[in-house]
Amino acid sequence: MWDLVASSTTLILDSLSLNAHECLRCQSLKERRIGLEIRLPVTCSLAVNTHNKIKDQIMYTSIDQPRHSTANHSGETLPVQTELLVGVNSTAVNSSAFSGPNAPLKAPHFQKNRTNSGIETDEPRYALTRGVFAIPILHDRSPDVGHSAEGVTIEISRTSVTFELATRPRPATSTWLLGIESEKGELGFTTVVSRSVTQAGLGLLISAAIVAPDDDPLSDDNLTPTLDPKDLTFHTKLPFAVLNKWVSLGVLQTRLLDRILVCRRCGSLPTFRRGCRNCGSVEVESQRMIHHFACAHVDHVACFDHATELACPKCLAKKLVVGADFEYLDGPLQCLECQWSDTELMTIARCGSCGDECALDQTVEKEMVQYCVNRLELLDLVAANGPVVGCPAAAATV
Repeated sequence: MWDLVASSTTLILDSLSLNAHECLRCQSLKERRIGLEIRLPVTCSLAVNTHNKIKDQIMYTSIDQPRHSTANHSGETLPVQTELLVGVNSTAVNSSAFSGPNAPLKAPHFQKNRTNSGIETDEPRYALTRGVFAIPILHDRSPDVGHSAEGVTIEISRTSVTFELATRPRPATSTWLLGIESEKGELGFTTVVSRSVTQAGLGLLISAAIVAPDDDPLSDDNLTPTLDPKDLTFHTKLPFAVLNKWVSLGVLQTRLLDRILVCRRCGSLPTFRRGCRNCGSVEVESQRMIHHFACAHVDHVACFDHATELACPKCLAKKLVVGADFEYLDGPLQCLECQWSDTELMTIARCGSCGDECALDQTVEKEMVQYCVNRLELLDLVAANGPVVGCPAAAATV
């Protein structure tokens, strides 16, 4: 029975806790087979019992319940942590296939993956080795530079990725930004949330789910400035200080979106209209004038108005007809508040937040910047080399 179990499972023992004899014994199980992979940290005194007890109890570790336990013959409790990597296909995979920059990209196998709604779905997974730079994302959405680490990807799928990092300390967050080099040589980024984290030698083995765009801390919605109706200013959802940290790491790039005029005092968005050049009032009216063609006299309309007809006050011509004898002209502008008279108005800016008014040339020009991140779809690394997602027979190399 143990031979049957060993053919579909792989037992990985913590080499740091075993003596030389027991390590050699476990080395016989080094050949990896696609199936259930059980990670079982044990102590030297319990190593022998582990081979017997693993036959009787194989447990699946979920996100909500990451650890189970079993007991040895002496009644001591053993911690058992399992990961369901693959549900079908028992083809043997040599461990060396997961190392080196030119490791082969294996044909996809299928796994039961849990979606955000808890529904299990079958989807193809690809063994892919690529260098990765992982940056933990703190709760305030800033980068945890102190726990950043380099590593390598192991498996990818449409919704998840498994990768190993050359670091032992675990960060205080489960959200990571992964930087992976694309086929074009550009560094692309994807955000993931870890589902399980286990120690692997001197590093960490992390199985993570790709974050949906709406939940991504570095989504376009969080990086594009929008108008706040409360204070009439443009803001991004992420604080400026946080964005600058990502820019300094080279993750975010800036792009000039627009140039806008803002209030000279509070920086809010003002409204603009034409007003009096003296006091800024909008209560300005134009004085209508008449131009008499015959004598070229120009005067206010009131000067031509005589009872029931229009007559020129200069040449005394009567019964003037518009278009034939005269034309209307726009005369000087007069402010109804300060009585200032002029021929032109000026553009006045009025702040919608603090109420400050000033001339157009006294407002402040501000650049509106959008932050951008070079997104990477993990399956593009597969599609660029030939295999078709969902086709178990497809294979390629990178």
